[in-house]
Amino acid sequence: MKNADGTDHATNNTLIFSMNYIQRIGISLILVTSVVTGYAQSDEVDSLNRKLATQPQDTLRVQMLYRLANLYKYEKPDTAYRLGQQGYQLALRLGDRRGEAKALNIMGGALSDLGDYPKGIRLLQQSLSITRSINDLEGTFKGLNNLAIPYVEQKDYQRALQYFREAMELFEQSSRQNNRFDGLTPSILYGNIGETYLYLNELDSAEHYLQQALPLARQPVGRANLDNLLHVMGQIQAKRGRNAIALDYFRQAIPISRENSNAFVEADARLNMARLFQQQGAVDSSLMYARSSLDLGQRSKYLRGVLRASELLVELTRGRNDAQALRYFQVAVAAKDNLFNQEKVKQMLTLDFEEQQRQQDIEAAKAEYQNRIRIYGLLTLVIGALLAALLLWRVNRRQQRTNALLSRQKKDIEQERSKAEQALAQLQAAQQQLIQKEKMASLGELTAGIAHEIQNPLNFVNNFSEVSSELITELAEGPIRQLPDAEKTYADELVNDLTQSLQKIHQHGQRASAIVKGMLAHSRQRSGEKRPTDLNALVHEYLNLAYRGQQVNDKQFQAELVTRYDPGIGPVELIPQDIGRVLLNIYNNAFYAIRQQQHTDGDTTYQPQLIVRTQAVDGHVEIRVKDNGTGIPDALQPKIFQPFFTTKPTGEGTGLGLSLSYEIVTKAHQGQLHVESKEGEGTEIIIALPAHPPIVS
Repeated sequence: MKNADGTDHATNNTLIFSMNYIQRIGISLILVTSVVTGYAQSDEVDSLNRKLATQPQDTLRVQMLYRLANLYKYEKPDTAYRLGQQGYQLALRLGDRRGEAKALNIMGGALSDLGDYPKGIRLLQQSLSITRSINDLEGTFKGLNNLAIPYVEQKDYQRALQYFREAMELFEQSSRQNNRFDGLTPSILYGNIGETYLYLNELDSAEHYLQQALPLARQPVGRANLDNLLHVMGQIQAKRGRNAIALDYFRQAIPISRENSNAFVEADARLNMARLFQQQGAVDSSLMYARSSLDLGQRSKYLRGVLRASELLVELTRGRNDAQALRYFQVAVAAKDNLFNQEKVKQMLTLDFEEQQRQQDIEAAKAEYQNRIRIYGLLTLVIGALLAALLLWRVNRRQQRTNALLSRQKKDIEQERSKAEQALAQLQAAQQQLIQKEKMASLGELTAGIAHEIQNPLNFVNNFSEVSSELITELAEGPIRQLPDAEKTYADELVNDLTQSLQKIHQHGQRASAIVKGMLAHSRQRSGEKRPTDLNALVHEYLNLAYRGQQVNDKQFQAELVTRYDPGIGPVELIPQDIGRVLLNIYNNAFYAIRQQQHTDGDTTYQPQLIVRTQAVDGHVEIRVKDNGTGIPDALQPKIFQPFFTTKPTGEGTGLGLSLSYEIVTKAHQGQLHVESKEGEGTEIIIALPAHPPIVS
């Protein structure tokens, strides 16, 4: 969408129409010059900064701060907020009400961009209150348009439509009073209303308003809004299944977006065209437009566009060129990581802004108190000694109350800060877990495709190595026996060498086959069903199974098994075979670490020990497996759940056991899997499972 001044708010609507994604960036705010930082905008920023260096503290400086904040609006919302705050404080001192309203408007928009919708809406409402009080119609309808944006982003489309319609009514009233019609503003308001109806999936209403906006935008004054309207119209036609018409709209939008220096709209239009060609089976055309969209996104630092384009390219190249698919997958992961990092910065900035505002409120209260003291001092000179004493007594009481109030406010601030820090820590932990899950899911899809392609030729290698071994055995027992003795010795040596070579081929082929099976198991959807299970019995059964298996492989192996099962744990809803597989992997790793400690530790008093414990804790059950083996170095602990990562020598591990266990616990059972380890002392693995199945609403 566009704002009422004809400037863009970045759009990234794809044909899958993800509403969270569309609503976050599809509405554009008023009073922004351009999202794409072109040469003209850069020159204006430099010019304004130079002028501000010498500009006195007057209303013209307020306007310059406001204009500069607009230029930073989407590139650096934190900087825009800071500049708006400076303008607001100066406008307050000067009594510039119109300047106050504009500064509050830009501050509210910046906070909304940073995700702080409640505070952003409060500031926008304050701005709107000022413009109404001074009867500023233009500022009011622009403020209403801006106020609708956070409600669209929070999916409150009906309230957003109410504000958009009120903005349109005030614009028409302003046009009648000034006898001046601005074609750009109604095209933007009609476009915003139409795009909101698109999010509501009311396509007839959306197309109705877009058809009113398009003729106005095709005029020279409204051309700055034309590329966005054509792009939105293409999305409407695509949702109606009119792919040929949708392609035509996207093609029209591309050259106009270049004319407007809007790389975001061009990148989105090309990506939508790529998806349409993908639906039609035109893979080459889809690849071409997806790559051009990715290139535009990378050049303009449009991270969400880079993410969407690279994800589509992974789909298009998987199975056709797996090397390219892997490269595009890496680009997508990098873009996703950058976006999450940006979100963390935004959260921190929001907390910082709140703290600054609280401090400013406290300082304002102190300043107000000092002003009252001065007034009382002047009154004492006029009224006399008696009244002076009375006023001093009142001042003393006020001071006590003020100190008590400040003390309570300080305590409240500390409590709020503590709550905010706890919430931030929880959000960061949840975000890291979400990133890990998304990485594992994407890698699972890629490895599944590769594993299926490797499996067939690998089967041929294993089968023909066995057949060849049998043929050589028949050759050694048949024709070679008929050779003269002098030639028979040489032939036997050749047969022996061939037999050993084939054994090596078969051995390594079997290892490769095991790795491929592990890859397939890592990516395969499990079909097992959860059922009430005696957790203590399951844990003990697989412990005995793993221990007996170790003793079969190493008859000298001995370890003390310590079990502490919580008898209060009732039946737990889980997939027994999957959790058994997790336990078996963890037990085997623990026994391996114990054996390594026995071989590397020269202390003859070392006593191998494995402690297995279950307990019920706060609505979930825990399984703790602790060994006194070699432990895991701190540098390696973050990697142990990654696929193909192993600390075992080549040939002894595939690196898929803990990765598969992590997916079983976190995805199939909505649980958690943690590791606590100290190198040289041992490792403890903690599995946390819900005590009851999650309630699905």
